[in-house]
Amino acid sequence: MSPEERMEALSFADPQTLEQLADDILATAVPVAVITGPESVTAAVRVPIPGTDDATTVLGHVALTRCTVELAGTRGDGIRTGYDPAVAAAAAICDAEYERDGPHREQVEQLCRDAVHERAVRARRRADLVSSTRLEQS
Repeated sequence: MSPEERMEALSFADPQTLEQLADDILATAVPVAVITGPESVTAAVRVPIPGTDDATTVLGHVALTRCTVELAGTRGDGIRTGYDPAVAAAAAICDAEYERDGPHREQVEQLCRDAVHERAVRARRRADLVSSTRLEQS
């Protein structure tokens, strides 16, 4: 799993499972340092303008919470939508654990796989619901 795929999966993983895994990692007494955050930031949502080469327009902004930690000198980054400092920190801890090849690395990878799978299931359910919706004129 690439760092980008892992960070994305951790950004939408189940918050309770993510926090529990981070607690388990910290229970190993690994040295931890918070480098940045957790802090609330905003990011622009850009969409392409039809008929132009590469022009985009800002559709709006989304609130995010980000955090960067070091576990035994290995950096980890976490980001979550909305204001969720505890879960952003948990995501950063899990990311660092994976990067340092710590004892919970396989659990972090499994959490990411589960998050991606659950997201795909939800997307299929939504697509099925949308495809079954019919509009009739009266």
